[in-house]
Amino acid sequence: MKRSRLNWASAVGALAGIAAITAMPREARAIPAFAAQTGMPCSACHIGFPQLTPFGRAFKMDGYVQGGTFPDIKNFAAMMQAGFTQLHDKVPGGLAPDFKSNNAWSIQQTSLFYGGALDGKIGLGGFIQGTYDGIGHQFHWDNTDIRLAQMTNIGNRRLVYGFTFNNAPGLTDLWNTLPAWGYPFIPAALGVGQTAGLQTASLAQAVAGVGGYGALNVTPSDLLYGEFDLYKAVPNHTAYMLGVGPEAAISGPIPYWRFALQHSSWKQSIEIGTSGLVDHPYASGYTHGPTDTLTDVGVDAQYQYITVKQAFSVQAAYAHEFQHWSASYPLGITANPNDSLDSISMNASYLWHQMFGVTEAYDSITGNADTGLYNTGTSNANGKPNTQSYTTELDYYPFNTDGPKFFPWVNAKFFIEDTFYTQFNGLAHNYDGNGRSAEANDVLFTGIWLVF
Repeated sequence: MKRSRLNWASAVGALAGIAAITAMPREARAIPAFAAQTGMPCSACHIGFPQLTPFGRAFKMDGYVQGGTFPDIKNFAAMMQAGFTQLHDKVPGGLAPDFKSNNAWSIQQTSLFYGGALDGKIGLGGFIQGTYDGIGHQFHWDNTDIRLAQMTNIGNRRLVYGFTFNNAPGLTDLWNTLPAWGYPFIPAALGVGQTAGLQTASLAQAVAGVGGYGALNVTPSDLLYGEFDLYKAVPNHTAYMLGVGPEAAISGPIPYWRFALQHSSWKQSIEIGTSGLVDHPYASGYTHGPTDTLTDVGVDAQYQYITVKQAFSVQAAYAHEFQHWSASYPLGITANPNDSLDSISMNASYLWHQMFGVTEAYDSITGNADTGLYNTGTSNANGKPNTQSYTTELDYYPFNTDGPKFFPWVNAKFFIEDTFYTQFNGLAHNYDGNGRSAEANDVLFTGIWLVF
């Protein structure tokens, strides 16, 4: 694939040079706040990061309290994601406000965290993140999951149950299959965004909700998990205060459900599950009146094989969105009274010696044509949302085994992601009616994900 300035060889060379400077011995740590609290190495909870191992899933399910009792300075951490973005073809007018049309450097995200026990004696803990968006130039509340977890026995079967306050459907999930924690783990914020997406993913941080969950060991190797949450749009004044305003135009509560079965053996685990939600957004441009109905229903699966020297992980998810435009269609906002979307995501990753990783991923979203919904002639020449992409990612983790003794809580991931599109917003060629092809949005994104 031809690229204007940067290619794979030069990207690998640049990252190798940076990585060589940073590679100095130290004791391994995981995501800093949780690692400092538990004293466990990174590999105990993560395959690289942020993919969770069985132990990492148990730590999250148990309320983030293992190894801690009350808040401590060690429970605070920070993160930075920085990189270089190159598209196959430039974007007239710039990749984003204040960024040039191609070949742009950015610190796309800087975050502060609290992670761990709030009151470990009663099982209260949390994961709380605030983020400065380096592309949008705005601070906002980010992933927040506060849990109260308990454990009991039903006969001779262990049951973990709890309650959660969180701000994104799927954020509470234990597997890396749903949009909240699924691949890509660090997307290129300066890449060109497709028109369509599932409602489940779009609600993150625009809503807040409470719910309950339970995980029953039906056998020593088999875990049955269930969760039900109710969300509401964050009120307008609060949304602006938290950096996510204006208020999401959604009426009433949003129910979310999740069920999964996990089987674990000595080195392996496999999960199959289902999830979904229903919400009632107002028609575009309205904050009251009649509403539409969007229903997401999905199935997913995950397989992991983990040893000391290597880890292999596969995730796959399919979701169908039913779209009933009972408010939008009479107003002429959509061309059809009913539409649908289908989303498929699959990825496989391999990590060698906790240091070198490779990931291959496939993503697809398809749906029927709607010339009102997809703005024919400006972004979707044929009125369809269909987009298909393939991604290859290479990773280097210099601090998963050894690192600098003077900075023992640091962790880092150097990455190269190459994504190419075979279809974008409905077509392979001239998808916008102005001659732009799907491959014009192919993106090479390379940089560092630093946590400390």
